[in-house]
Amino acid sequence: MTFHCPSPAEVLRATLVLLPRGRAWQNHEGGPSPGAEAAFNPDAFSARSERRSVLYQYWASVAEVFAFLTRRICDLRLEFWCKTLSETRDLWMEEYGLPDACDPFPELCAKVAAIGGTRCEYYAAIAARAGWSISCTENVVTCGSRVGFARAGRARAGATLSLATLKIVVSLNESPAYAPRGRYLASRAGRMRAGRRQSCGPDLLPLRCILSRIVHAEILTVYEVSNA
Repeated sequence: MTFHCPSPAEVLRATLVLLPRGRAWQNHEGGPSPGAEAAFNPDAFSARSERRSVLYQYWASVAEVFAFLTRRICDLRLEFWCKTLSETRDLWMEEYGLPDACDPFPELCAKVAAIGGTRCEYYAAIAARAGWSISCTENVVTCGSRVGFARAGRARAGATLSLATLKIVVSLNESPAYAPRGRYLASRAGRMRAGRRQSCGPDLLPLRCILSRIVHAEILTVYEVSNA
């Protein structure tokens, strides 16, 4: 069934049909008459005027309000879909937390349609949208200690045990979003030279920011870089 938003004239006709039956409501003559302005008949060389129906004029004014309300309801229908919204974009943006520089879906409709995923291919596709070329490998370690392998005194402060690890390898040469700043390799003990500036390695913060929104929090994420 095709959607149709009634015009003011259609609303008026529907309103008049709902009037009670009887002479007082002019239904004995087919309903209230719209009347006419004074007119000139060139054929008869005479002027004639037809008295306007007050009842018609009253309901015509009421129908204008009904028509306006109906039109706004019809417009509201378009605000329920991202592709057709026009007046409630600010509400949609607030609902979906945009704008956000770290969001992997900075465009509203793309975020609404996003399904999500937990595989490396999905993470790589999201990173590519932001200008990063990555590959990744997964390593899931069995939770808990194995019989015969737990030893007293071998635990280290800050060490993590039995975590699912995701290693992300970033190809800098294939990443247009990467902006090199100084030296590529991080400074290492015993490799420094006099006069050389220290380096913390490539700045992957924009990529980390994006992937942190879609990689599950329980997964340990490790980043590596490659010139390939």
